[in-house]
Order: sequence, then structure tokens, then C-alpha cells
Amino acid sequence: MFKTLIFAALAVNLAAGPAQAQVGADLNISPKRVVFDPGERSATVYIFNQGDQEATYTVELVDRVMLPSGQIIAAADHPGATVASAADLIQYTPRRVTLPPRQSQVVRVRARAGGDGKPEHRTHLTVTALPSETAGFTVEQAAGPASGEVSLRVVALFSVSIPMIVRDGPVDARAAIENAVIKAAGDGAALSLDLVRKGANSVYGDVEIRAGQGAKTRTLAAVRGVAVYPEIERRAVLVALPADLPRGEPLTILYRDDDARPGETLATATIVAP
Repeated sequence: MFKTLIFAALAVNLAAGPAQAQVGADLNISPKRVVFDPGERSATVYIFNQGDQEATYTVELVDRVMLPSGQIIAAADHPGATVASAADLIQYTPRRVTLPPRQSQVVRVRARAGGDGKPEHRTHLTVTALPSETAGFTVEQAAGPASGEVSLRVVALFSVSIPMIVRDGPVDARAAIENAVIKAAGDGAALSLDLVRKGANSVYGDVEIRAGQGAKTRTLAAVRGVAVYPEIERRAVLVALPADLPRGEPLTILYRDDDARPGETLATATIVAP
């Protein structure tokens, strides 16, 4: 009888459209990534409840894999993915947090070396907002106004993940830019390129598009925090260009490190604006 009731509820709401609610959109985490180098094995992560109501969050480690498109998904959803997991190398506390409005919580994290010869291991610290006890319908609300009808509410849980990288030796971070093409995009243009990882470690940095020469160069566009993780050799990057793109002028594409050697140019390429 219970199974029949559930089936009926699903059937009614698929036809009429389920009520939806999102939980945890006011969640924020700082910093945006954590790297444990050989001499740095502890870190602090801050969870912020920026909303106006009390919220409860779970904290867990989830292995995630990067696709050539740049999308990052759970490794469990990508069979055959080969990720050097850091989940067994990291300890953290607490694992569940309840925060009043506009308050924060410190998560303390410690890491140990991998010891298996791999240059780096990675997992993702994932914080998920849990629904409050009032997020669903009451029994009377679920029954609906008409006899025999049942309502269903879909609650979308909001989560934020940051990469946690454990390194055991010197960083071999090298990169290249390939297949740069300017394409029409809506009312403007966009630069499409492949960012190629050449070294054993992941790379992380900023892609900048500059016009002009010498001291008169100016930045036309930039994408911050672009990574290529060890499970892939290259990823696609798309950079929106301004409408006043200087036609026929050479554009310089720079990929600057924002990891082991901040500010160092890891890769460069040149393309002429059509």
C-alpha cells in the first residue's frame, strides 16, 4: 500500500511539475584550494553561513575527476577514471557543523605524505547544506486540496567543493597552449584554446589575452584559476573577448602560474585577431 501511494505521488507531480526548493545557497568556503607541500602539512578552512537563518552542513572528502572539457565530476560517476586519491592521507575536523546566521566555522585539516612515489595526490573537501526540519511539507500540505492527490517537494541540496592537493617532492609544472582559434560568440567573439599539461604535476594559473606590443600592451580579457589535473593531459578553455576587438592586431595569450611559482609564465602563444 505504501509503494502504491508513492507511485501515485510521483505520477501526479511529474504531470503537474513538482514544487522545488534550494537549500544552502548562502554557503561559502575559504580558501578556494589547499595545497600541502612537503614542509606544509596543516591548513585551516573556513565555512561561512551568509544567510539569515541557522544552517547545518556536512563536511566530507570526495574524489573528483577533471574531464577534457574542464568539468569536474565525482570519480564514482566516471568509471575507469584514474585519480591518485588523497582521501586516506587527510584528516579533518569537524565533520558536521551548525552555524547561526552570518557566522563561520573553522575546519582544521592535516595531511601526511603519500609515500608511493606519485608526485601528487588529490581529493576534494565537500561541504553540503542539509535541509532544515521545516524544508518539507506537513502531512496536511502533502495531502493536497483534492481527495486522492498527494504533493511532492523536491529539495535541491547546495554543496561547495575545494581541491586538496598533497605533494611529496619538487613541483614539475609545465604547460603549453595549442589550437588557439577566435570564434564568433553571440554579439561578440571568444577565444578557444587547449591548455596542455607537460609536467608530472597539475598546473594552476590565469589565462590572459593581451593586445599591443612593448610597454603599451593592455589586457583584453582573462580567466582566473584555470587548472589541468594529472588525470588529463589537456583541457579546453574558452575566453570571452570584448566587442571592440582590435581587428588584424596580434594578440598574446599568456598562462601565468598561480601555484608553485606565482606570476611565472608557464605558456605563451600568439594569434591575429580576424
